[in-house]
Amino acid sequence: MNERFTGKNLLELPQDFSVVQIETTDLNPTRDQIIEIAANKYRKNKFKKAFEWDSEEDKNDLRDALSQLKSFIGKDTIVINCTAFFRPFMGNAFVNNLGEPFSNDIVDIQRLFRKIENQKSAKLSQMINFYNLSTSHNLKAAEDIKSVEEIYLNLQTNFKERFKSVNELQPKSSKFTSQDIAGDSTKNDKNNIFYDKRVSATGKLNAYTRREVGQMINDIGGHFQMNPGKTTDYFIVGKLKGNTSHKLEKAEKLPNVKIIHEDDFLDMVAGYEWA
Repeated sequence: MNERFTGKNLLELPQDFSVVQIETTDLNPTRDQIIEIAANKYRKNKFKKAFEWDSEEDKNDLRDALSQLKSFIGKDTIVINCTAFFRPFMGNAFVNNLGEPFSNDIVDIQRLFRKIENQKSAKLSQMINFYNLSTSHNLKAAEDIKSVEEIYLNLQTNFKERFKSVNELQPKSSKFTSQDIAGDSTKNDKNNIFYDKRVSATGKLNAYTRREVGQMINDIGGHFQMNPGKTTDYFIVGKLKGNTSHKLEKAEKLPNVKIIHEDDFLDMVAGYEWA
């Protein structure tokens, strides 16, 4: 399949970046539309210029808005809130309207918040309260972007106080067991397609680490498996060193396994608030 998002999900804190916030008609990125876009460009942590688009107020359609956004952000690293929401919506929108994937690297404040502040939950409203911000979470792109910016700048400040290098934020090891990712039953979602399903994965995942994907599946109420087997329902495939892998070859021989690309997986969890 054609990839819809080729940028990396970085655990870094650049001072030159663009912040992007979107609002959509609903939570299915293959069916629903982006209706608001707000973007602010920063250099050395200082605001430089802004871009806004509202489908109800602007004469330009989404295709024109995305073309303008592409020119506005250039090759910047993009600061966002929630990879599982932003990546599939923006990736699908770029492919469907511009005929190309969204290729900028991203920095997700939720991932940074967990790492830097050592918090298990990172919903936008909780991060706003954590930093005692006066900004809002009103589901309006032009307003919520202010919260994303303030949270990111606070993360930069606290990072400098507690860490010597961004290397300390990187996963220590790719190895983990099922016991390391025990699900949180309070986050179960019986309406999610992965609830009570058994899921495994192979290859290098671009949006999240395999451990994060496993945690998400178990939090939903599914069962992440270290290896595919007869009970496996879904098998997620990331980037492979060759055209296949031992796990993929095994999964292809199993009769009831649905093999999906990482981008398809993100489409399927876009509506799940796992933070």
